[in-house]
Amino acid sequence: MRHGSGGRVRYRSRSAGRARGSARHFTYWHHLGLAGKIGYIAATFSALVAVTAGVGGYAYYRHLVGNISDVNVGGLTGRSVYGQLNILVLGSQQRAGQKGYFGVAPGDSPDTDNSDNLLLVHLNATHTHATVLSIPRDTFVYEPGCKARTRMIGIGIQGPYAYPPGNIIDGALNIGGPTCAVRTVEDLTGIKLDHFVEFDFNSFRTMVDAIGGVEVCVPKGGYYDKASGVHLTAGRHLLKYDQALAYVRQRDDLGAGTTDAGGDLPRIAVQQAFISSVLQKVEKEGLLSNIREVPQLLDILSTATKALTVDKGLGTVNNLLTLAKSLAHLQASDVSLITMPTTMDTFDYPTYSEHEMAVQPQDDVLFGMILHDQSWQGHLPLEPHRKVQVRVLNGTGETGLASRTAASLRKLGFDVVKIGNAPYTSTTTVTYSGIERADSAYTLMTALKEFPAGENLRNEPENQVGSWGPVNLILGTDFAGVTAPKHVTKAALDKSSKSKHGKKAKHSKGDSAATAAAAYGSATGPGDVQSRNAAANICSGLPLGDN
Repeated sequence: MRHGSGGRVRYRSRSAGRARGSARHFTYWHHLGLAGKIGYIAATFSALVAVTAGVGGYAYYRHLVGNISDVNVGGLTGRSVYGQLNILVLGSQQRAGQKGYFGVAPGDSPDTDNSDNLLLVHLNATHTHATVLSIPRDTFVYEPGCKARTRMIGIGIQGPYAYPPGNIIDGALNIGGPTCAVRTVEDLTGIKLDHFVEFDFNSFRTMVDAIGGVEVCVPKGGYYDKASGVHLTAGRHLLKYDQALAYVRQRDDLGAGTTDAGGDLPRIAVQQAFISSVLQKVEKEGLLSNIREVPQLLDILSTATKALTVDKGLGTVNNLLTLAKSLAHLQASDVSLITMPTTMDTFDYPTYSEHEMAVQPQDDVLFGMILHDQSWQGHLPLEPHRKVQVRVLNGTGETGLASRTAASLRKLGFDVVKIGNAPYTSTTTVTYSGIERADSAYTLMTALKEFPAGENLRNEPENQVGSWGPVNLILGTDFAGVTAPKHVTKAALDKSSKSKHGKKAKHSKGDSAATAAAAYGSATGPGDVQSRNAAANICSGLPLGDN
């Protein structure tokens, strides 16, 4: 059963993670995040395109394929690289073989394989647009039963972990390897994955140097993070080697003035800007056009491919070459970087000090966009009101409230198919069954004066896609009426994060991606999703430092 807050509640205590194979998140590990692993992912895929150009490109490519490891991954379609593709890209903590490593939590080792970064990369049918959905690593999810990958993790099947309390998503890779990670993400999103790519981050600094450094931007007040070693004044900086690593590791001092200060969302915002800078540099300097004029690209490729692990379906010369060729015309402006909305709530399970959960129906709307090959347009889509079927159920005991509400919704064009009563509740909630109804649920929610809680009634491992049909508006004593204001306020967002049991959720570091997006320059409200176009000015959408 889903527990309130307009989201999928995924609980697991920090201390419980070790028994289930997840490494503890100590300070240094918190700083080794998204860009430390996907700063060079972007460069890698861009570079793979470059090897197809010019005389001798194929020979270079064959040499690099020899560096790539391929593994058996269960659950993937393995489909041809033509047409729509959904690729799970994981950035692993693993730093096996690295000398002088630091920041390893007690009891852990450089072989710890948590996925500090999870990206669901969707390529549209013509490979002319890419949507990169970032799933915050601290999201608590249903996790299927997975065979432990090593004796260090355990013996036999670990899980399944139903929520609540669930399990933290970054531990799936560590527990059961790529197959476990794939199954976990598919259960969360309802999206069938085609291929798998994994990186470690031993070579990040070397790659940054190989492309001559990466230009980053720092907002007013500067970035000064003692834990990561960042000491940067406001303005643009060309970062190399240790400086670049320190920049992408920072976390504690980011997001000043927001509810997610020091959390995942401001760090992801910085790292997405870093990725944008890499893509823009690759495009501007012609790294995609002629390999013979960019010899340093060979160093990038050699370094990156040694850290690359792919599924068997991608691990051939022909398949990787075909994929590379298909991306030849993909520009930075064609790439949308999106962060899955999350919220933090500890009310229902106060013994768990922190957790993150996906926000419903906003997260399901995003998953549906990927399922239907829809490009991100900067906001969540709305359906025409006439296409939204609604059941209005009165949970207040107030006579006639369902009838009056139904009449108001019909005036707005909604198709009200039923009115009736529901058990008493103080919390107004929109419920729906499956991703296919998420758009209808979200559209209905935006037509109310105060944004309600949302709840997907389908529980994993039940398939999350579902089918089209009516959504339920359950009226609670906090119901404020129909016809939404022009702008949904932060107060309305907080109200949407109430517990299903009618009590206010206790928020921790981050209420939602919408809160963070507002702090980074986007419009406010629960319709907002933290995002950026890869061609955007690298100085835009950055969180402030805590100075």
